[in-house]
Amino acid sequence: MSLEKTEEIDNNTEFKLISQGNTAEVYLYDDNKILKLFRENLPIEPIIAEYEKVKRIQLKLNNVPKAYEMIKYRGRYGIIYEKIIGTDMIKNMLKNLCNVKRYSKLLARVHYELHNTESELKFSVKSKLSSEINDVSILNEEEKGRIKSYLQKLPDGDALLHFDFHPGNIIMQSNDPVIIDWMTACTGSPNADVARSWLLLQYGELQHANWAVKKLAHFFERYIGKIYIREYMRLSGISDNDFKQWILPVAAGRLTEWISDNEKERLLRLIRKELSKSDLYIFDL
Repeated sequence: MSLEKTEEIDNNTEFKLISQGNTAEVYLYDDNKILKLFRENLPIEPIIAEYEKVKRIQLKLNNVPKAYEMIKYRGRYGIIYEKIIGTDMIKNMLKNLCNVKRYSKLLARVHYELHNTESELKFSVKSKLSSEINDVSILNEEEKGRIKSYLQKLPDGDALLHFDFHPGNIIMQSNDPVIIDWMTACTGSPNADVARSWLLLQYGELQHANWAVKKLAHFFERYIGKIYIREYMRLSGISDNDFKQWILPVAAGRLTEWISDNEKERLLRLIRKELSKSDLYIFDL
């Protein structure tokens, strides 16, 4: 994609902020569209990659917001997306805790159906993780070398992977789940994607919340994770070890992301515990 064709929006135009995350802010663009405006310090390459990936994925899946165009606004790049009317799965769970089990099972079913979609993306999960592991500064070269060597022995695959699949990235539009935030999408074994989701639900942490809210959120995420993985295993027929064998490289790759120091320390302990084992295919999590 040529950035020369990217439309520049008048800097004096004001948009209403409706949500934000680590990599981007989301604004209301018009009645039917939203603007995902990426943060200034984010490299252009992953933004272009997200736009091009979603353009391909939306031809395969119906439950994906349409990407219309890339724009530039106040020195930052963004993507204009179809506006999805609804609330994310986490908010739906918190509205009525009786719905937690039902939505956790739905999370697994949506993920399983996604993995039955053959990917046309060229970027493999092994290439993605290997590149991320190279960039981890708090692991030494010997540790990174062992993890990458182990990664290459894991099974390949050609399934479409979201690789940031969690309840916050599922919008319930009426009763239909819509999957958002495809920046990390890649191709490979579904077990790698399941391992990533399990890890997010077991170790993920809200960064902008007080201690009590973090503890409460962590409790519910672990509960959701248990139901999700049990339902996914029932649907797919995979074993516990099938996805857990991916935990080591997935956890190492996670260390390159904007996560809290506490989560980083917990992941580092997990990684070094696994590296201390003589047989890396045996996990005790």
